[in-house]
Amino acid sequence: MNFEKLVEIYMQLEKTASGNEMRQILAEFFKSVPKDDIHIVAYLTLGKLGAEYEDVVLGLAEKSVVKAIAKAAGVSEAKVKELVDKRGDAGLAAEDLLKKKPMTLVPVGELTIHEFFEKLHKIANTDGSGSQDTKANILVSLLQKTSAAGARYLIRIVLGQLRMGVAEMTVLDALAIAYTGEKKNKEILEYAYNISPDVGIIAETIAKNGLKGFDHFSVQVGRPVKMMLAQRVEELEEISKKIECEMIVEGKYDGERVQAHKLSDGKIILFSRRLDTITDQFPDLVEYLGKYVKAKTFVLEGEILAIDAEGNPLPFQTLMQRRRKYDVAEYVSKIPIQLKVFDLLYVDGVSYLDKPLVDREKKTKQMISSSGQVVVAERIVTSSIDEVEEFFQKMLERGYEGIIVKNPQGEYQAGTRGWNWIKWKKDYVKELSDTFDLVVLGAYIGRGRRHGTYGALLGGIYDEKNDEFLSFCKIGTGLNDEMLAELPTRFKEYVVGKKPARVKVEKIMEPDVWFSPEIVVEVSGAEITQSPSHTAGVALRFPRFLRYREKSAEQATTVKEVKGMMGK
Repeated sequence: MNFEKLVEIYMQLEKTASGNEMRQILAEFFKSVPKDDIHIVAYLTLGKLGAEYEDVVLGLAEKSVVKAIAKAAGVSEAKVKELVDKRGDAGLAAEDLLKKKPMTLVPVGELTIHEFFEKLHKIANTDGSGSQDTKANILVSLLQKTSAAGARYLIRIVLGQLRMGVAEMTVLDALAIAYTGEKKNKEILEYAYNISPDVGIIAETIAKNGLKGFDHFSVQVGRPVKMMLAQRVEELEEISKKIECEMIVEGKYDGERVQAHKLSDGKIILFSRRLDTITDQFPDLVEYLGKYVKAKTFVLEGEILAIDAEGNPLPFQTLMQRRRKYDVAEYVSKIPIQLKVFDLLYVDGVSYLDKPLVDREKKTKQMISSSGQVVVAERIVTSSIDEVEEFFQKMLERGYEGIIVKNPQGEYQAGTRGWNWIKWKKDYVKELSDTFDLVVLGAYIGRGRRHGTYGALLGGIYDEKNDEFLSFCKIGTGLNDEMLAELPTRFKEYVVGKKPARVKVEKIMEPDVWFSPEIVVEVSGAEITQSPSHTAGVALRFPRFLRYREKSAEQATTVKEVKGMMGK
């Protein structure tokens, strides 16, 4: 397929403010895409070069991109830089310049999506001395084959700034409509995506094999499974109404959730909650897992904690010092860690996703040798709420965050927030039963003391039913001067020129700057009240910023959760 076919669709999508209209545009387009191309189209439509967990990084310096645009357009690098600064978008700058390029610089042949995709991967795999020049030259060869409009999207993809408002769920909806004629079949695709979070694989499977292609979808070691999430309750006593049998009660830890995969060749890969690969940051954990877990292949989940010399948990912020590219060895000795294992998804050729928790727990205990570095999560089995409360207090005394109450007969529900897991945290004994994980939708320009930066952020919650983000509150309190000063830099790459298609905000609450909904922050508040100003229909009073969260936007607090907290 010619890359310009994609460009035509991107131009339509960029002008579309409706999420439903986007789905229809994509569905009609997908029908025309050759089946051997559909995986590439799915990736590129998200502005990616592969699944999120593959973390394909082009490593192109801004200077190299400017150099490539200048060479392709026949102008100086200074002129390109000036226009990029003026337009605030390197893609638009490239388009403007290529519209006016000299007649001698005519397009050199046709650019197919296969060539585009392959050459971008070549850029990603190029390193060493002179690599930036090599990368820039490959980019020039691509720009020489595109139209001016094509250059706009080509550069945006290269810089990771496509942001048309299309997300994974949008693509799954469109694939379901295109290949089954029914949007409701998206549920089947989403289930498969939760087990195998790779839109390319999902797209190729539905295009070539239809829905029957998902009949035997299962865990694949080395490919992360979307992590199961916990529900919440207003009162501790409600738990026994949701789990009407004996309960498994585990400690809840304020660390880094991790999914550990051991391949048949002995290689171990660590994935974060966001499915980022974090193996290089925890070489000690890789060693511990190889040493203390008895299995040829496995997929385990647990929580990484920073610990002191006595094995007591240290604050989450201490652990975050381990999330680094450099000086890893120094911090391994400086900040020791422990893994609390709480679930098993796969071992030695057998998927445990559909097995009850009691079976997963039994197998986990058999696999783990006694050590101080890899241990099974603290837990009790009880049908007494009083014993649940007693265990909760014990966990708090040990410095943990709270408890997770689990249904012993419950399956592992990948990517789902179900009643098989219920969380109860120390925050729940405050005015509100929990803190909120909100998606940052935009920012308001600061005034007075906050002049020159953002004065407040607009926080939103996730509407799972409609795959939309609804405004919920303004967030200004809790941000100190240092944090305020760095907001424009932190959010720079997420700035978009108009309201994203999946975002719903009333006119009265529209921010000065829109962001692509990708950053999640944890916020506390006093109470939830009715609000005609916010599209959530309710608002959080006295919100206070607590910290940034390592979560995807779709893992933010949902409309359903907020209604549950209000007793609706």
